[in-house]
Amino acid sequence: MQLVFIKLLKFLQPMTRFVRLLLLFSLLGYLQSNGAERRPNIILMMADDFGYEALACNGGTSYETPAFDRIASQGMRFTRAYSQPVCTPSRVKIMTGQSNARNYISFGVLREGEVTFGNVMKAAGYKTSITGKWQLSGNNSKGKKGMWWQDCGFDQSCMWAYAHYLQPKDLEHFIANSSLKKGKTTSRFWNASILENGKYRPTTKDDFGPDIYSDFVLDFIEENKDEEFFVYYPMALTHAPFVPTPHSKDFSIKDKFSSDKKYFGEMVRYTGYIIERIINKLEETGIAEDTLVIFTTDNGTGRGVVSWMGDRLVTGGKAFPVDAGTHVPMIAYWKGTIEPGTICNDLIEHSDFLPTLAEIGQSKLPSDRVIDGRSFLPQLKGERGNPRDAVVVHYDKDPDSDKPKFRRVRFAFDGTYKLYLDGRMIEVAKDYLEQSPITLEHASKKIRKARAHLQEVLDKQPEWEPDNSTFGGKPSKDFQKFLDLQESLDKGEKS
Repeated sequence: MQLVFIKLLKFLQPMTRFVRLLLLFSLLGYLQSNGAERRPNIILMMADDFGYEALACNGGTSYETPAFDRIASQGMRFTRAYSQPVCTPSRVKIMTGQSNARNYISFGVLREGEVTFGNVMKAAGYKTSITGKWQLSGNNSKGKKGMWWQDCGFDQSCMWAYAHYLQPKDLEHFIANSSLKKGKTTSRFWNASILENGKYRPTTKDDFGPDIYSDFVLDFIEENKDEEFFVYYPMALTHAPFVPTPHSKDFSIKDKFSSDKKYFGEMVRYTGYIIERIINKLEETGIAEDTLVIFTTDNGTGRGVVSWMGDRLVTGGKAFPVDAGTHVPMIAYWKGTIEPGTICNDLIEHSDFLPTLAEIGQSKLPSDRVIDGRSFLPQLKGERGNPRDAVVVHYDKDPDSDKPKFRRVRFAFDGTYKLYLDGRMIEVAKDYLEQSPITLEHASKKIRKARAHLQEVLDKQPEWEPDNSTFGGKPSKDFQKFLDLQESLDKGEKS
């Protein structure tokens, strides 16, 4: 807003005093009558496969994350933000503000007719843009149609393109000129396959996809610095393959198109570098005080990646409903509004983003459906707000499968205790792997009270009887591998 008045004053300078006053009073009258104070811009960034333990500011000790640490020191760090355990379920939930129990139908699919935060912000008059990863247009193998980003309210786009996103001639060109291994048809990182505003954008082996996506954001900010805008940046980083970044040292062409977990930490660090570039652009254009920047992630770190939080070993828990699969980082930066170095311990879940964005943009939420989220805008402003007393995760990655890969679960979590639909109760900080459920006969009054409350939360969700019969009462094969890896690592530390 300050930038607008500075430009206005420069424009009025050559005029006579009388004309200047006349125009100023006219403008002020117009603004007052139309309530036209500038609404904040919003930039929401969501990294891919990036757990809470990856950041030093969260207590992680495996990776240096200086950019994230700086942003957290200048903004607000959330300690209890929770996602779905895996990709598409989180994307559907964060965009629509609803529990997966209400509108999730298949992996890779956003159900046709959904209203997303892109639609809501565009309807409110915001300029909108999306860049990065989509994964919601449909599941070809199961014949389910989804939605494309242009149907979800986004005016401009720069997207990593799966093979089926490209026209045959463009896919043929990409494959002929790519450096990928045989059988691989697209890339999100080096030599990325990209659609920019619907048109195929050729790249080379020296082009790093995340730089292209973030440059698109910078250009959008420059073009719309005098407008109210919303940017959604579902990032390609830090999903596998684990590759060197432009800041990595001593890597080969082969390394660019292979995968090595040693690069995970460098990908984390580069993610912070990108976010800081975007914040610096806001400063450069004079709109940092008019722009809220939020960073979070879609789920826990990829399986097999091992990190440390002090003396606690954390194995990446992507796709599992344990803490390592759902506890995600979240940082907000809003110069002049958020008190620097603030820590928020309130529970946040992905359904809370839609109502928060709608409140910031003074937009209307869809009235024909249940919205499970609640706004955390008051907390961003340093107010108490209406914090939730539990998060709910409904997880059924493949509801259309007779043989699901992962167990179908639903739980409510109050920050200490977690209650599953099947009755298992876990004290998370004492049982991160959830192998020792609390027995009710030995439970304290405090635990019984927490259980009763969590049961009330679960009872408010749609009825559901998940079929886990194919697992024969045992963990899924992938979760058993997760447990075995954690056990072997723990034994290695003790020996």
